[in-house]
Amino acid sequence: MKLLKLYSDNPDFKEIIFKPGLNIVAGLQLSSFAKDSYNGIGKSSSLSLLHLMFGGSFDDKSPSDVGFKSFLSSYGTMHLDFMVGSVPYIISKNFAESAYYLNNEKISKSAYPKKLRSLISACNTFDMNFKPLFNMFARRYLPGRNYYAGALTQQGQQPNDYYQMLYNLVLLGLDTSLITKNKKIAEDIRKLKNTEQVLNKQKVLINESDLLDLEEERDRLIEAKANFIIALNYDDLKHQADELTQEMAVYRNKIYTNEKDIRKRIMTLDASRDEAIDIAKITEIYKESEFHFPDKVAVRLKDAQDFHIRIQEARKDRLKDQISELRENNKYLQTKLANIEAMRDKILKDLDSKGALEEYNSIGERIRTLDADIAELTSYQTLLAKFEKDKAKLELDKATVKAESVKYLEEQKVKLKDVETKFRSFVKRFYTDHGGRLSVTNSKDAQYLYNIEPHIHKDGSQGVNEVKILCYDLLLFSLNPNALGFLAHDSCIFSGMDPRQKATMFKVVLEAVNQSGLQYFVNMNKDTYEQILGNEGLDEDDECVLNNNERAQIIHGTVLELYDADPKHTLFGRTFG
Repeated sequence: MKLLKLYSDNPDFKEIIFKPGLNIVAGLQLSSFAKDSYNGIGKSSSLSLLHLMFGGSFDDKSPSDVGFKSFLSSYGTMHLDFMVGSVPYIISKNFAESAYYLNNEKISKSAYPKKLRSLISACNTFDMNFKPLFNMFARRYLPGRNYYAGALTQQGQQPNDYYQMLYNLVLLGLDTSLITKNKKIAEDIRKLKNTEQVLNKQKVLINESDLLDLEEERDRLIEAKANFIIALNYDDLKHQADELTQEMAVYRNKIYTNEKDIRKRIMTLDASRDEAIDIAKITEIYKESEFHFPDKVAVRLKDAQDFHIRIQEARKDRLKDQISELRENNKYLQTKLANIEAMRDKILKDLDSKGALEEYNSIGERIRTLDADIAELTSYQTLLAKFEKDKAKLELDKATVKAESVKYLEEQKVKLKDVETKFRSFVKRFYTDHGGRLSVTNSKDAQYLYNIEPHIHKDGSQGVNEVKILCYDLLLFSLNPNALGFLAHDSCIFSGMDPRQKATMFKVVLEAVNQSGLQYFVNMNKDTYEQILGNEGLDEDDECVLNNNERAQIIHGTVLELYDADPKHTLFGRTFG
């Protein structure tokens, strides 16, 4: 894929005509204007626009995104020309609408990712949509996001994000079929745990002895029905119903008594007030009667006041605890009452007798009711047995995948060593005394199975993280030169870099441009741009000094110069935000 041109039907927009190799958008002036404007002059917006044209989204929770979206919605239609192989494409997007246009074909927002995926063969090769693939090779910058937090955060997610790690492992050349399988197992285990919670709740409501009692009662009734002992069984069922009715009355009385106690304690609690002994008032009364007591007496009065308050607080806490205990007890009693009511109602329904002849039918109805209750309890036991079987199988599958992943990584040692060597070759361009490392190891419990750790000596020092990001991104390009053939960075890649690191960065990038057909896009501020072109801060004999040909390529690759002294010289020809 090659980018050709970014432009708009709004004449204020500064079109960008991309070159096949190096492409730089440079901000060449600094004034107080930049400090007053949210967007500055539009350097970072140029890269953000590429993402948006390829289906990137706005974050409605981000004030900067909300402002940018509002601005673009009234700005006009944007266009992006690009090539895939020898086939030209034009994307048109009016941000006041949700739809996109590809070569004048209207495509809905929901269908757009699938359409882009069909254009880029690498999407099918790596089994990912175009948007995450583009993110892997074009790090945008957005306030509050993680794109430049580390080498592996190209998607702007936390370092342990599953899909972000999956995409990195794919582009490093690892087979991810075990990872996909492991994720499926993890999801099944999660669903099983949810089922376990439901079963545990149901188990609380089910008494195992109930099943035996029900089976005994059913067997007794079946025998009685076979012998046609109608009156005896009818009386037995009626006796059971009467006993249950009496039990219900006992529980209702207990609940009523508790409710009455709760109301009394609430009234007592509401009537309680912090009535402290007012020492000042007592002193005033004694003064009026021209009676004075020593200071020690006042101190004792203060102690009495504190003691009185503590007693009141303890009493209120005790009342609250009693109210809570009574309410919990009522919940339990109401649950028991509901169960007894249900049992009694079933028996009464079974009886439903109008005469001696129908007593026989009542026994039959009761048997059917018991059969239903037994089936319900039996189904729980069956489901529990299946749950235990499924759980054991998933745990075994998980252990098997883990073992296979360890074996697979062992088999990939030579390949991974070559990948690490390539990474180190990039790092050594910046640090002659060490080349860092790139390790891929088995993860303890992550769904993505493997951890990736790109490391450079003195990691965390000024500029080291940015160098690591650049080296890792170049590594992914070198391993997958035909994925997009494109790489992009925001100007924040230079933050913390010293002059030597910046110059080396362009030497390495230009080699990839000239030797591997890389199309590279970056935006830069005035200081960095002039520092690189002037080899500022470098000794003449330093190997990273850019030669005349390299500086000429940088100048030639400067596709757009933006100025902030006047709004018309910014990317959009006006300010916003």
